[in-house]
Amino acid sequence: MFTLNFTHQQKNHALPAGQRYAAPRAEGFRDTPATELRSLIAELDTGRPWREAVAARYAATNHWLYRIVADPSRTAFFEQVLPRGQGPVLDIGAGWGQIARPLAKTRPVVALEPVAERLAFIEAAARQDGVHEQIAYVEADYLEVDFTDGFEAICAIGVLEWAGAFQNHTDPQQRQLDFLRKVRRELIPGGALVIGIENRLGLKYLLGCPDDHLGVPHIGYLPAALARQRWAEQGNTLQSFTYSQAELEKILRSVGFTQIEFYAAWPDYKLPTQIISLKDEGRPLHDWLQHQNPPAEHNGYDGSPLEARFQENLTALYRSLAADGLARNFVPSFFIRAS
Repeated sequence: MFTLNFTHQQKNHALPAGQRYAAPRAEGFRDTPATELRSLIAELDTGRPWREAVAARYAATNHWLYRIVADPSRTAFFEQVLPRGQGPVLDIGAGWGQIARPLAKTRPVVALEPVAERLAFIEAAARQDGVHEQIAYVEADYLEVDFTDGFEAICAIGVLEWAGAFQNHTDPQQRQLDFLRKVRRELIPGGALVIGIENRLGLKYLLGCPDDHLGVPHIGYLPAALARQRWAEQGNTLQSFTYSQAELEKILRSVGFTQIEFYAAWPDYKLPTQIISLKDEGRPLHDWLQHQNPPAEHNGYDGSPLEARFQENLTALYRSLAADGLARNFVPSFFIRAS
């Protein structure tokens, strides 16, 4: 049986798969009130199938959240981006377990999630899916835990942009760098980090679609210093940052990654229906866009569809940019494999 070895608060721990380590904290990303999620978990504990319980609560009232939790496209990147292997995988910011549970069918997984009730949902759903004994559950801030044994793969899907949030003692962008340096140290030789993240220069954002993290347009796509200033003018402190492809590559190389592969994800990395390599300066993407309409995009903040004219403009502009060999710079989001 897989056992996870790590250090937290200057103490060594050995956590067998199927067990949970908890270091409670108030901060963390929540898309559901804690009381509501605890009520949902109670339903699962009575034996109600988790998919049925989630559908009953959210399919009609919050369809975006329902899709984020239950849509099978959440794991679409496994085939193309996630390295094959049998070794352990760390899923940072495991959320509702959309990645950890399917992965645990074939290999050991560490589900790290700082929000207690979300981790409890992963446990309850994993029991129903028959993979509970393949997962070690860690309730903690990733930057506060030092893993002793290396991982074959580390997944940070929708995590890097939030790595500097929910804290006020470190500059958010410096914390992102610290996060990536730590990931690099905790990969075994040949291991890979897989990132899912929005493109700061995504075409829909430049045309006025609200940012996925702020919920407003025309701030998140600005260079970091100006974005901070504009958000401060509205009385807020910017803690969530996305980047362009060139910026991401520069950051990843600065912390020690040398092999970096980018993939475009449509309509985004959250619910991808099309994943296309950006190798050879984006040639596969540009060829595809010359002959295909990309999947319809949506407002990534709440999942609402974009109006037909807006989508028509997007498609026409992608095609023009592809003809000029530039579309790779403006895709909606990325998957990245770095080693």
